[in-house]
Amino acid sequence: MTCKINADTSNGLKIESDTSGIIELQSNGVTKVTFDASGNMTTSGTLPSSALTGNLPAIDGSSLTGIATGLTASAFSQNANGYITLSNGLIIQWGRVGALANGGNRTVSFPITFPNNCWSLAASWTVMTSGTHHSAFPDTSISTSSFGAHNVSGATNGVVFVAVGN
Repeated sequence: MTCKINADTSNGLKIESDTSGIIELQSNGVTKVTFDASGNMTTSGTLPSSALTGNLPAIDGSSLTGIATGLTASAFSQNANGYITLSNGLIIQWGRVGALANGGNRTVSFPITFPNNCWSLAASWTVMTSGTHHSAFPDTSISTSSFGAHNVSGATNGVVFVAVGN
């Protein structure tokens, strides 16, 4: 039996039924929540967080799709200049170099060499002195083992970085 409960704004509350075993909660004739004969609930639109009260069921992830299972850290260095290697081959590295002298390009080495690629690098200077700065991290200087920090700021500066590759 289907039981449709419709809060119709023009005619008040309507209740309709048949024999399918489905319960539908409607607003103005539009189904918002459906319970099938097995008790599974589906919704259309969004539910406000204020409607989520009480004890929610535990979710074990068995019905989730598109999520890599068994992803683990196969290597990990918990140092200021460290890295984590994941079981799918992804490597994330981070580091800090305290003092890069002024006067041009300085090489900053990664804690480990990426076996294949360094896909992305985010780096920043740790100390900025007043005045005009012409320091950068040239794209052409990024390799699997290091990157260039072009310091022409007029002062010694430190650099911090995060790099991702495989």
